[in-house]
Formats: sequence, structure tokens, C-alpha cells
Amino acid sequence: MGLIEEIVRVSNTKEQGAPIIKELVIGIGNKELHNFSMPFLENIYSTFKGAVHVAVGNEPDRSGVHSDKVLKVIKDIRQKMPGAQVTVPFAYSIMHRSHPINKSKLEKEFVDTYRDILPELDYFTINIYPFLSAGTRGVKLNSLLGTGMPFLNDQIAALRVALNRDFPHNMLPLAIGETGWPTCGAAKANPYVFATLDYAEKFLRNVGHWLESNASDGVITSGQLFTAFDEETKGTRAIERYYGILTSNGSIKNAYSCVTNATEPDQAWLEEVYPDCEADLDWMVKNFDNPYLAEKFVNRDIDGSLCSFQQYLYDRWATCPPVTRIPGYNVVAEGHMVYGQSAAKTKCWSQRLAYKYSDRGAIVKPSWSHVKDKSHEGAAQHAHTEHAINDTKQSAQDFGLEGNGSMSDVNLQIFWINLDSSPERRSEMQKMLADLRWRVASNVNVQATRVPAITPADVKAMQRNNTLSVEATLIDACTLPCPMHHARGELLYTEVACTLSHLRAMDLAHAARVESALILEDDMRVYEQLGDDLEQLMQISPKGWSALQMSTVNTKALLALASANAPFVPREEHFYGTGSYFIHRSGMEQLQALYHARRFLRQPGSPGAGSLQAEPLLFGALPKHSVFTATHFYFNFLEFPTTVHKMSANSDYYTVSSLRWQMNFLHRHRSRLTNTVAQAQTQISARLQSSTFLAMTTLMCRDNAGFDGEVHSLAKNIRQLAIYNFTWVIYVIVPNASEVGNCPGLENFNEFRQPSVTMNYRVVSGRFSKWVYYTEDVDQFEKYDFFIVYDADMGLSTFPWVEYFHRHDEYASKFGVAPVTGSVRNRSPFFPLKRDWWQRCNRSSIRFLETDLIEQWFAMLSGKFATWFLRKIVSTGIIMDQRTLGVDWGVDSTWCGAAAEWSNREAGCLLIPIDMFHGDTRSLKQDVVFHQNGEHLTNLWWERMPQWMTTSSIWLGSFFQDHMLGCSPCGLEERYHMPVDLRSVVPIVPTDLPDNRSHHNVEGLADPGSASGSSYKKNSSSKDDDTEERSEASPLLAYSLWPLSLLVILSRQECL
Repeated sequence: MGLIEEIVRVSNTKEQGAPIIKELVIGIGNKELHNFSMPFLENIYSTFKGAVHVAVGNEPDRSGVHSDKVLKVIKDIRQKMPGAQVTVPFAYSIMHRSHPINKSKLEKEFVDTYRDILPELDYFTINIYPFLSAGTRGVKLNSLLGTGMPFLNDQIAALRVALNRDFPHNMLPLAIGETGWPTCGAAKANPYVFATLDYAEKFLRNVGHWLESNASDGVITSGQLFTAFDEETKGTRAIERYYGILTSNGSIKNAYSCVTNATEPDQAWLEEVYPDCEADLDWMVKNFDNPYLAEKFVNRDIDGSLCSFQQYLYDRWATCPPVTRIPGYNVVAEGHMVYGQSAAKTKCWSQRLAYKYSDRGAIVKPSWSHVKDKSHEGAAQHAHTEHAINDTKQSAQDFGLEGNGSMSDVNLQIFWINLDSSPERRSEMQKMLADLRWRVASNVNVQATRVPAITPADVKAMQRNNTLSVEATLIDACTLPCPMHHARGELLYTEVACTLSHLRAMDLAHAARVESALILEDDMRVYEQLGDDLEQLMQISPKGWSALQMSTVNTKALLALASANAPFVPREEHFYGTGSYFIHRSGMEQLQALYHARRFLRQPGSPGAGSLQAEPLLFGALPKHSVFTATHFYFNFLEFPTTVHKMSANSDYYTVSSLRWQMNFLHRHRSRLTNTVAQAQTQISARLQSSTFLAMTTLMCRDNAGFDGEVHSLAKNIRQLAIYNFTWVIYVIVPNASEVGNCPGLENFNEFRQPSVTMNYRVVSGRFSKWVYYTEDVDQFEKYDFFIVYDADMGLSTFPWVEYFHRHDEYASKFGVAPVTGSVRNRSPFFPLKRDWWQRCNRSSIRFLETDLIEQWFAMLSGKFATWFLRKIVSTGIIMDQRTLGVDWGVDSTWCGAAAEWSNREAGCLLIPIDMFHGDTRSLKQDVVFHQNGEHLTNLWWERMPQWMTTSSIWLGSFFQDHMLGCSPCGLEERYHMPVDLRSVVPIVPTDLPDNRSHHNVEGLADPGSASGSSYKKNSSSKDDDTEERSEASPLLAYSLWPLSLLVILSRQECL
């Protein structure tokens, strides 16, 4: 307040050189409308000798300020300061349409809300930014910032037409409250790319001339530029900090004036890829302790640290990267090998932000580090010495792995590769093998031979002796990501040594005259189930096999193998890994003949040196139809740093993997061979016919094509599934009691009069939740084998139920029964629940997989589980909240966690990616109120069922709606189901830039409490839609130089 009083005092003096201020505009911030000082305003009004203007609020329509509050303040000012000019600044987003000009109109909500306020104003103020239309198709850049301001003129003309349309007798003069062009913060997305000094200078010069000239006469009465100075500490995105005419210290701007987040090289990528991230972190820091927003954050693993804020912002709005995202632009991948940049960081690793938010205390970092562990630099790889050392005193014996004989005693011949310089690995392997001998069946003889691995020094010696030829340039370590070296025709000495070590193991096995051998690398664990199943496994092995790959390091491959319906499948190229495999004598001899001269050539048509790695040289060189991969998991990994893909100590890159997740998956999914590998289709059909089903849905009675489609679909479902024991319950929703029992159109279908069908009428005039009706009698579900919940437009009649149950029962026989199962459809906000997802990226062979979300448009629940689960849900009172809010969100967000608890399993839900037809009649009206109620209901679920909500939290966020994931080689498939303790450990590898869109970003919605404009954005057909949020975190001083006036925003900070 002292600043304003000083301005008034100086302006009123007659001292020489004192500025003469003709107009003073005092702005009352939205948050100050309820407690500003009227005596202070009266004092200014009575003492200032120029014109006084009062701006009541700033874009109150976008800030959740009730119009009644604005109107009360205006009337108080009118009474106390009758000569003051009163206005309210509005954002241009009040326009519903601005093109063509003659058809312009205001948003109906704005007209209805502010109808009584406009007659009280002296002039209408609009905040308008042509910058926000930069890059829009059909909008020429010169029209935005060129001479005469043609685009701005059109915007003002459209506003005038719209105001005259809805307020024909109120010809308010127009004024520009804010306009400007940022000088910094350029990013890839429009309009950010146009935030440069050159464009800003041109706009300011031309808009200034336009404001001063006659060209603006009759168009506007005055205008202010936003703003006088840059505000580098302003808690918003980069462009918001640099609208100033001058720098923050008052100097003239130049090419070196930009001071953005990009001044930290390790975060430069974030300014472009996630331009809203810091703005939203600011919002989180500001609002985390706000009791009025507590329900947004409760029980969501937010501990007040920047990393927890960053993860929350990704989950909710996708405006920050997930904490485990590999940072930087360049994330290089080849097969299962992924490389990130050591220098790149995410926001919550920033020392600048640590200083900026020093009041938050120490930054809490995730348990997984982006930075490579220096302690493992120089770790040796799979090789050393020239002589084999037998781990046992028994001679190698043939254990007859032909697959066509029967054995009473089984000899398991293991040849394991280990470096002399890796004693810690050797010790672990020896302990594991000793333990294995005690655990296997008594008729299994485990005989293990250690194979000293070839070293890089050995490879170099072979080169000097001309006993080795490799069609590549060999290097000691990767300075760039290894795939980039491969592309340049370079190969690591360690990679060659790895291949030679495997060939040495085969030579030793062949010399020992074994018919087949198990080759192991020294980071593998063998489960005792291998010994139990070995005889049967070899009896059913494919005829004519040369190699049986027993493990892979590719997650998609693991999912496909776990769901395969045969004990072995032909090996595919992306089944990477040579950690464990059986090699038949015939395979040994073929590879010995091919590589006897140790001459390694690239595969025809394979550019670079990638085809000279172990997998293509070993498995790829054997006859194509003789190499198979086991679908039962008898092996796991020991966690050691990689010793093959060696990085230079000077490299700016590091390797990442999802090894922790794979170890968990393999351990949980190790299984025994069953006597019957796959059940016959006839057995499944018989099980289908003997099971009982209770199927529930709702049908909204209405007169349109969508209703007709749903009725026909329901009738067909009942008719086609009559061969099974289905009981159908349909809740018919009618708007008033007079229509109970009388929904036009239903009388034409005999299917609805069948004994197996119950039609329950419910009167609802507005929104409703189906679970209010489904839970009227929760005890009934346990009387059936299965409870099916589905939408009325789902095509149950054309669904392949036999195949669905075949996969359902196959999973149960291997890993136990999943209480909740679901399918995929043609439309879903979640990519993995869409049909097309499973036709890309080597996913087509995945027949079922565990998941942490099954949507409620179709789900099949165990009847006993359904009763137990819904009893607990009802007991929380949240069904009554659903009744009040008219939204059914949340039930499907919790049943996977509940199913895991009920069945004492890590994963409770199973997704079977078979397409179910979806008619998509869109009977549900998803408007602003629907989503606001849904968000509130979601918060209630988090308050009452946090453990179950946590299970599905990855799905409930933006992860599976983010286009950056694509065919990610690491971190994507792992998150269908991921234990909570691995979520901050397994890294996420992007394959594209994010588009910051998700199911939260619903068109037509505006959420004033959201973290940024990137959450709910108000939809406007106007090409001038103002998508930027303006922060009121600090006082704003903005000058208009044409004509001279002063605008002061009154804030609580100034009052202090």
C-alpha cells in the first residue's frame, strides 16, 4: 500500500521533474475481494487528482469467484466512490465463437453468470493475447504482430458483435486489460516456439503504435501492456516469466536476457518436452498444505518432497515426467539394451529448484538412480583363462536329452561360464548349484562344469595371432550408446569374448561326449522344479531341436511365453538372451563347423555390427525351425552389473533395464508341467455349460437410435447365450414414476419376457450410478459361479466365450485363479485396453496377462469374491456418495487390489486381450458436472480405500494414455501389473514425445483448482482460446505507455 500512496503523493506535487500521472487503475485481486480495505481505496480516491479506475477481480470467471461477490464489491465502490470508473477484466475465453466475426457469440455460462454485472460497469475490459494463436492453422504470423494489428482488430470486433448479441442495450466501451508477447521460453509446441525476443519486439512496437494511433479510436478506450518487467521468480511456466518490456532489473532486453530453466543444461530438454512442469510444481508447493485441497492429495504417497510432487503431477495431468522416466531427448535402445544420458535430470533432481524450494527441506530422491554407479566401472565381463575346471569330480556323462526316451535316472549336465576375475559371481553360482543338488529329486544327478570365460585380452591376442576374424572394428568400451557403435560397424571386445566363451562351453560339452548340455552364464539361478520336470520336459521337446532357449531378458517375450499354450514355441528374434539354454549335440557340431576358424561375418542384409552379437551368431546360425524357447520358467537372474555391454568411464551414457521386475515375474510364474498341457475345447465347452452366470446391466429408456441399438444388443445377448446358464438382470432407468413398466420399444422383444430375465425399473430424473442398484442385494452374487457386469452396448453375443474360458482356465491351471477378468474393445482411454494395442510391437502372441485395472464396461468376477468385495464397498458408505453425485467411478479402480487381497495373490486381475464388440451408443452425458463429481468421488475412494486404489494408481494416472510410450523396450509392459515396491525402481523408456493429453483433459471442462491450464482446459471454438493461466502469487506492476497510465494490482502481500 505504501507504493500506491507514494505514487499518489509524487503525482500530486508541483516539483520540477515529478511525473504527472493522469490515470490510476487499482486492481483488486480475486482473493482480496472478500477482505480488501475500502477506507484505503476511499483515501486514494479522495486525494488523487487524476482519474481513478478500479478493476474488480482479474478473470474471476476462470478463478471460481462467484459473481455475487463481484457484484457486491462493485456496488460498495459505487456507493463510496461514485466518481470512480469501475470495470472487471475478463479473459478472451469467454468467447464461445469468434470466427466468422458476424457469427461470434459468448459462452452461455458467462452470459448467464454475469448478466447482472455488465450493466454496473463503466467499460468492459478484456485480457487478450494474439500470441496464443501463433502457429494455429490458417492464422498468418504477420496478422498477429504486423502493422495495424489485423488479428487483434478482428478479435475486438468479434467481441463487440458477441456483446451486442447478448446485451443489445448495453453498449459498453471496450478496453484491453492485458496484452503482450513473451520474449523467452521457446519450446517445440505451439505457441511456445514463437516466444522470442524478435517476435516480441515487433509485436510491442506495432501494438503500441496501434494503441496510440487513430486506428484504435472507436475500437477501444485504453490498453495496458503486460508487463513492465520480467518476473523470473514467478511461479509459472517459462513464457509467463518473460512478458516484460524490460528485464527484471530494469535493463533493456537483448539476445542474452533469457534466463530460463534451460540455463541448467541437464534440464534443457524439459523446457520443450514438459513446458508446464515447473509451473505445476510451483502450484503443488503452494497448495499441498491447503486444507481445502486436502482431498486431492490424501493417501497418495505424497510426502512433501519434490519427487513425490513430480510423480503426482505426472499421474494426474502428465505435465511432468514420471520420476522413473529416463530423462533427456536421446534415449537409445537396441533390443533389450537401453541407454540414457547421465547428465540429464528431471525436475526434482534440480539444484536450482532445491534452492528455490528450500523451505520444503531436503529433496527426497527415489530409490532408483538415473546416474550410473561408478563403483561398477571397469567390471570384467564373461571371460578369463584358457583351461576348464571341473566343479565336480564326476566325469561328464550323457543324460540323453533326445525327447523320445524314458529315463529312470536323469543326468543334468551343466556347463557354466565364469570369469576368473569374478569371484563373487563364482561364489554365488557354486552356492546355488550345491543347493540345487540337495533340492532336486533323488533320481536327478546334477553335474556342473565351470567354463573359464574368454577375456578381451584373449580376443586381442587371437587378433594378433590371426586366429580370429571379425567383420567389425573392435573397441574396448562404449562412449556412446552401444547401439550407435553397432550402427557404425563397431563391436565391443567383451561382446566377442562372450560369443567365444559360449563356443568354448560347447566345445567342452562336445568333448565330454554328452548328447545335450545346459549352458549357463554366471548370473543365472536354477529352480529345483527343473530337475522334477526334466524327464517329462525332454520327452515332449520338439522333434529335431538343436537348441532350447530357457530364458529371455525381453519383457514382451516373457508375457508371451507365460501365456503360451505349448511347452515350447519357436524362438523369435526379439527373444533376447543367452543366459540359459540346452544345446543338442547336433547344434554343437553345426556351430563348430561354422565357426571352427573363428571367422565371424555379418548376416546378409544386416547393416552395422549388431548381427555379430551372441544371439544372432549362436541361435541365428542354427536351422530356423530347430531353435525353440521354453514357456515354463525354471531359471531366474542373479542381480549383477552387466559385464558385456561395457561403458567407458568417460561416457555420458549409462545402461538401464527392468531386471528387478523380470526377476519378480519369473519367480512368481515358475510352474510345473501338468499332465495335460492344454485342455480340450470340448472340456472347456462343458465347463461353460455347467457354470452359472449372473449378468447385470442398466438400460436408459429414451427415444433415439442409441437406445434402439442397446435394446437389440441385449436381446441378441439373451438369445445367443441361452445355451449357457445365464441369469439376466436389467435395470431400466425411466425419468418419472408414470413410466415404470412402460419403456416404449421393449414390448417388441420376447427375450425380455424369458424366465431367466428380470427387468427392474428404477426412477431417476438425472444422473445415476449403476452400483446403487447392483448392490441392493450383494448376497445374491455368491450363489453364482460368476458375476458379469457389462454396459448395454457391449456385444456379449458375438464374443468367443470358449476361447475366453480356455485362456481363463489355462492361466488358473498354471498360476491360480484370478477373481476378476476382463477383455479389450475398440474404444478405451487406456491404450492397453484397446484392440489395436495388441496388434503392434510384438504383442500379438500375448494371450493373457496380469493387470491392475479391468474397466467396468465388461468384467467377470468370481461370485464369491463379488459378494465379499461389494459388502466391504457398501460398508464404507461410498455407494451413497455415488447416489448423491450420480457417478459410478471407482468400483473398477479398487476391485483388482481387493481381488489380490481376497485371493492372497500379488495380482488379482487378469486381462484376456480378445476383442469384444462395443456399439458405443454414448448414452452417458459427460459434461462439466459429471467430471467434477467424478473427480470428487475419486478423492473419496482414495480417502476410504487407499490400499486398493494404490494397486490401480498407475492406470488411474496418465501413464497408459501417454503417446510417449509407443513400443517402449523398458518400463511399459512391466506396468500392466507392478508391485508397489518396484514402481520407483523400474525405469521408463520413452519412444516419442508426450502430448500432455489424457482422459483428464476433457473438452469443455474448466477446473479452477487444477494445477495448470494443462489439466482441464476450457474449450472454445474461437481460434483465440486463451489457454494460459495467470498466477496471482505475486503483485503485478504493469504499465501502459500509450496513453500514459498506471495499473496496480492490490494483493495481500502489498497490504502487509
